[in-house]
Amino acid sequence: MTRMLHIVGSMSPSGIGNFIMNVYRNIDREKVQFDFIVHEHRDVSFDDEIRALGGRLFYVTRKAVSPARNFREIWKVVKKGHYNIVFRHTDISTVALDLLAARLGGAKVRIAHSHSTSTSNKKMHLLFQPLLNALCTRRFACSEKAGIWLYGEKPFEVIINAIRLEDFAWNEKARREIRKKEGLGESLVIGHVGNLLPVKNHLFMLDVMKALVKRSPDSKMLFVGDGAMRTQILEKRKALGLDENVILTGVRTDTAALLQGMDLFLFPSKYEGLPIALVEAQCSGLPCLLSDAIPRDVDVTPLIHRLPLTGSPAEWADKIIELTKEPRRAPDYHLFTEKGFDIKEMVKCYEELA
Repeated sequence: MTRMLHIVGSMSPSGIGNFIMNVYRNIDREKVQFDFIVHEHRDVSFDDEIRALGGRLFYVTRKAVSPARNFREIWKVVKKGHYNIVFRHTDISTVALDLLAARLGGAKVRIAHSHSTSTSNKKMHLLFQPLLNALCTRRFACSEKAGIWLYGEKPFEVIINAIRLEDFAWNEKARREIRKKEGLGESLVIGHVGNLLPVKNHLFMLDVMKALVKRSPDSKMLFVGDGAMRTQILEKRKALGLDENVILTGVRTDTAALLQGMDLFLFPSKYEGLPIALVEAQCSGLPCLLSDAIPRDVDVTPLIHRLPLTGSPAEWADKIIELTKEPRRAPDYHLFTEKGFDIKEMVKCYEELA
């Protein structure tokens, strides 16, 4: 059996965490096991499930606290565990330092995996990009744009953010159950799944919701996730008088069920790699309204619709009303397999590394 080491910020139910767990749950664990270096422990995480599946977790000091200690701790984990294959999941090239620690610890296969198309600190990204490219033995990316962002002109491999289709398939009974459980009744329910961060554009979504409530007063918005923007979102929700309409669920592990209860998936991000949440939403039969900043790689079905970020909240609200007039129905699931979004095909990439 081969143990592969993944270096991540946290293993909470978010984009990267969900991606890795989708692979981990479906891989042949008699052949391959995953272990994790984690920089931040959160109240809701996959930690217990990882241990149940046979994985190990190593918590290290965050770079913001002590870069030197962080480097030393990563080096020790790699060296002591005799890890030959190390992945670093990221949106910025400064993780080159993690791969350097892995190299010094003895890892011969060092793989960076790009999950986004931009970052908040572009100057540091450009500074470390040559070092990252020098230290990678392979370069993975969730989309073409994400690969070009992280690696520039260097070659890379696109590894699709795949899912287990049966977990998200449209289910009318599940829809009735989750709407009853969450007290959603017959309301028009708009949903978003993602960390509460500026890139996700939650403040704009609140403006859209304000415009939508004028057209459909009983509408609800579910923000599934948590993050640094929580307080700011709560303050704006109150200022707009949307306390009864906008629900912050926090981090949830039952995202598949929540998707069944929604009527439309809203995703006006300022930039993205390839958001797995949009693949899951399409699989659930949800019409998806997203910004034109999101890569076309995510267009699996005709359920995808786009508007420019320059559009007004009223324009977005009108589009939501238009898209939710049609009855919800299951998509053509063959499209997901044809475009590489079936997890059964993707796990082969990891098994072949062993």
